[in-house]
Amino acid sequence: MRPFPVMLTLACLALPAATAVAAPPVEPERGVYRFGGTYDYSFTDTAEACQALCTADEACVAWSFVKSNSAGNSRCELKDAAGTAQRNPFASSGMSAAQAKELVTRSVPTISDIEETSGEELAGGLLPSPPIQAPHY
Repeated sequence: MRPFPVMLTLACLALPAATAVAAPPVEPERGVYRFGGTYDYSFTDTAEACQALCTADEACVAWSFVKSNSAGNSRCELKDAAGTAQRNPFASSGMSAAQAKELVTRSVPTISDIEETSGEELAGGLLPSPPIQAPHY
């Protein structure tokens, strides 16, 4: 048996795996808070740390991070659903990296689906916080 046809056959069999589409990078949605689906929360310093917690938890579908003016009080919420997106200048949200591939094929509410909020409304005072839920252990 000649080595070239065998190697060519093996290369062709490996080709589909080499050309598989990788999950797109999941960029945080800055200025967006996603309501609903919160099953756990913790306090993190950055949105990126919150995103990392979600990525490490296989139950996590989405996350929201709300920045606080007080050190150590910024809240990271892990969610089992994408939830309803609402503009919030103190928040960042995103989808789990594990869910990115699925997002390509199904519709999830995005920031473009949200009605524009006027600057006057945002400057009118503190935005209400979501209800505090005890973490599940």
